[in-house]
Amino acid sequence: MSPITDYLSTTPVMTIVIGGGLALLLVLLFLRRPRALPLASNESGQLLISRRALHRMVEACCEQVKGVASANASIKIRKERFTTRLRLKVRPEAKLDAIQGYLTQEITEIYRENLGLTSEIGPIEIKVVGVIPSDPGF
Repeated sequence: MSPITDYLSTTPVMTIVIGGGLALLLVLLFLRRPRALPLASNESGQLLISRRALHRMVEACCEQVKGVASANASIKIRKERFTTRLRLKVRPEAKLDAIQGYLTQEITEIYRENLGLTSEIGPIEIKVVGVIPSDPGF
C-alpha cells in the first residue's frame, strides 16, 4: 500500500473528514447557479445571456431615471419566470410612486423587446435601501 492509504487507514476520523469534505465540494459544484440564463433555444442552437450582463442592463435602465442615485439588480428564474428584485438608492427629491411605475414599465419592455421574453416575466420588486444627498451645484 502507499503511505497515504496507510495513514488514512490508521486514522479513520481523518478519512471521514476528508471524504465528507470532498462530498460537500461535489454537492456545491452541482448545485451552483448557472452563469448564463437561457433566453431561447431551437434545433439550431441556444441563446444565453450572462447573469452579470442582464443585471447591468436592468441597473443601467434604473440609473437613467431622475432621482435614482444607484441600483442593484437581482434576477432569478423561479417556476420558469424571471423574478426581478431591485435595490435602489435615491435622492431626496425622488418621487417614489412615479419611479416604481416607470421602472416596472421599462423593465418589462427590456424583457419583451430586447430579450424576446413574453410570458416568462415574473414580479418586479423595488426596494429603496438608502437616500443619497443631492449633488451641490456650483
